[in-house]
Amino acid sequence: MILLIQRRILVKIQESYFKLDQVPGLWRSTVGLERESLRVNHDGNISKHLHSPDWGTRKQQPYIQTDFAESQLELITPPTVSISELQDWLSSFHQIVATTNEENGDLLWPFSTPVIIPENTEDIKIAQLEKIEEYNYRAFLAELYGKHVQLISGIHYNFQINPDIEHDSFEAQSDYDDELQFNNKIYMHLARNYFRYRWLLTYLIGASPFVAPNYATNLYGKPHAERMRSIRQSRYGYQNKESVVMNYDSLEDFVTSIEDAIDSGALSLEKELYRDVRLRGGANARELLDKGISYLEFRNIDLNPYHPHGIDDETIALVRLFLITLLFIPDVKYDTEILKGTKMNYATSEADALDAPMDMDEAKWLVTAMREVADQLSNTDNVSSIVDKVEASLEDPSLTLAGRIVEEATDYDSFLEMGLRLAKEHQEVYLDKPYLLHGFENLELSTQDVLKEAIKTGIKVRIIDGEENVIELSFQGQTEYVKSANMTRLDSLISYFLMENKVATKVLLDDAGLKVPSGTSFSNIEDAKAYYTSLPDKAIVVKPKNTNYGLGITIFRGKPGEEDYIDALNFAYKEDHTVLVEEYIEGTELRFYIQDNQTMAIVERRPAHIIGDGMSTIGELIDEVNKNPLRGRDHKAPLTIIEKGEIETLQLKNYGYTFDSVPEDGKTVYLRENSNVSTGGVSIDRTDDTHEGYKKIAEKASQLLEASFCGVDIIIEDYTKEPTQDNYGIIEANFNPMIAIHRFPGEGTPRLLGKAMLNQLFPDVYNRG
Repeated sequence: MILLIQRRILVKIQESYFKLDQVPGLWRSTVGLERESLRVNHDGNISKHLHSPDWGTRKQQPYIQTDFAESQLELITPPTVSISELQDWLSSFHQIVATTNEENGDLLWPFSTPVIIPENTEDIKIAQLEKIEEYNYRAFLAELYGKHVQLISGIHYNFQINPDIEHDSFEAQSDYDDELQFNNKIYMHLARNYFRYRWLLTYLIGASPFVAPNYATNLYGKPHAERMRSIRQSRYGYQNKESVVMNYDSLEDFVTSIEDAIDSGALSLEKELYRDVRLRGGANARELLDKGISYLEFRNIDLNPYHPHGIDDETIALVRLFLITLLFIPDVKYDTEILKGTKMNYATSEADALDAPMDMDEAKWLVTAMREVADQLSNTDNVSSIVDKVEASLEDPSLTLAGRIVEEATDYDSFLEMGLRLAKEHQEVYLDKPYLLHGFENLELSTQDVLKEAIKTGIKVRIIDGEENVIELSFQGQTEYVKSANMTRLDSLISYFLMENKVATKVLLDDAGLKVPSGTSFSNIEDAKAYYTSLPDKAIVVKPKNTNYGLGITIFRGKPGEEDYIDALNFAYKEDHTVLVEEYIEGTELRFYIQDNQTMAIVERRPAHIIGDGMSTIGELIDEVNKNPLRGRDHKAPLTIIEKGEIETLQLKNYGYTFDSVPEDGKTVYLRENSNVSTGGVSIDRTDDTHEGYKKIAEKASQLLEASFCGVDIIIEDYTKEPTQDNYGIIEANFNPMIAIHRFPGEGTPRLLGKAMLNQLFPDVYNRG
């Protein structure tokens, strides 16, 4: 036992279940978050738009659900150890719902309490759920407690103690023979202590000082004061009748008390019980006795209006630190202490936001214990500085979350104004760079699009290997693994080899009567150099045999000089040990995206270029083009930064330019001959403009290569006219065609290829009735 003295407070750090040196392991306990929020219009009125069918159904959607009201979203993260991963999940969810909200003119209200409530409660629509019994249950709650209180939103914090550390502690003790009993004892200890001391969190992070003027509950009426620290956590929040009394002395006592409440009619169902701690792990309370408590759900955290996700990193860490600390302080043991904690929490909630802590000695006692626990963590997640801020907030209530709010919003009108301003600011954050999946920007762009569509529709996702873009997708018991957006079990390994090998691709397509460019392959650079004297006096392409993303390719519009030809060979041999030298077919290059033998999308890819203004150098014009927010590097944006490398230098030389040249106004200068978007090109959707004959040619090529997902590149003299044997040429096929150039083309109609891919893997996903 470790004793600390602060003023006249004796702090007892008890190691009843865990040792202090286990704190780093306890810090790796998992956390899952649920963020509730009302959808409102730009005036603050509750949205009348239905929960979007694009977000799937509550029954099958693990991430985006409704709470009580049709306009009340609930965003649910998977459990994880990492705070940054929690925020990544929330980033993606908020972006997805905000995209639809923007179309509907809706915002996410940033406060826990509603700002405008319709006078006619019939205008507050109960969530339109598939199961009639679920709808009827909500209608019952509305009748009993009132609809107003159902509109209150917040954060639910799900906490599971690191099972490895818990098991180690069980093995090291001798008081308990049964590990399940040991587990339940720990969680009940944590639950009781949380009930007793949660008032401190309410003081620090309570954040609902105002509510709509007509707000009232059926049980307690209207708030007795216009301004409080946390209306949500006060008596005027979501509370059961006072006659509903639970016994938390032990898990067995709790199970008995909740079953008695149902038998007596005090509660209709177990889930009607609303307490700040919910014991989780079974379909009902009695199951907990057999299965054990697996985690606790803490339900009394207000939304932080300043953070787009409703909770910041510091608060996630603060609550985790608080919970772990509760494991090291004496167990309050009895329900009388829990009742005391509830009264203290109400008093703290209903105090003014700038009032001092109601029990400064107890607050400092708790914070001293938190400091002792934090000292074991070497400032992991900045816990030491978090405790510093907590200590400062005890002395200065204006540093608390509610204190900050009321210094800006002094009355209801300024509360409304502040909320709308923050909601609009957050909306801008959600909608920034829509081509990315927020939180998953480290993945390549096409994989992000697949994940976005999966999350949106309710397919469970898991990142297996982010660096390799390998993901797991699960839906209704079916699991699929996908690499780089469209590499799946539907394609055979041989199809990848056939498409990667440009020689093999040409042979197969030529044998089938499809037009391919003529040429020669060289495995020895000296042989390739010697071939210069045999080059035809026409345009040629020099490229690696096995390549993707346009790497190592050089195009000459006419027969090149020998030095330039050798430079192109050297450039190609950097990518592969075999190089192709073949004819260049004139025309427009189109990329056909084939899925399941059907053309899903077509884009024209225009090579990287600038347009002169008569004043700026080519180098300066490149810099200007690269300011386009759609351009980026490493396949993390729909368009790619135009480089000033050796291949661009070589191409400019062919046109008689350098980077210092000043092209005339309106003059188009190409920096690359190859049109890959990955080398600075621009994609233009041509799906609806291209003659059906070319689609059939691309589909036949895909079939010959036995590909389920395939990109076929065809140069066409005029893609609006019927194909002949002389007006097109297939230049290559790709086993991992980029989705993003079709999803976010530089010009034209976006094509939802990520959604199409998911629909093939999970045929029932968009037909769930």
